[in-house]
Amino acid sequence: MTLDELKDIRYAEIDMNTQDLISKGFPFAGHMFSMSITAQINWSNFPNLPDALFPLTIIDMLEGPYVLALADKLNFYYTALNYKNTQLQSGGVLKGTIKACADVACVTAVVDTR
Repeated sequence: MTLDELKDIRYAEIDMNTQDLISKGFPFAGHMFSMSITAQINWSNFPNLPDALFPLTIIDMLEGPYVLALADKLNFYYTALNYKNTQLQSGGVLKGTIKACADVACVTAVVDTR
């Protein structure tokens, strides 16, 4: 296996771990909320929801209701966005470290501990 092939394998492993971390959901107010593709689309629309819809009951990952107050609407949205971006950025840092490696030992020394 060439160095480039090993790097490609490691990039794919990091991408899979990143997606796995995102899919585990994000915490907010003592609840875990989904980050499935559908949930991400729903959460991305929160800033545009009319204030009159709040308080809004949403369902957490344990299928329990959570009443989201209007005052928490943007905090919820930014918590979800920050969680996803943190996972993507940390994966990008790991991939950048691997990209800079000049040999197999360096590539194998990079460990995804997220």
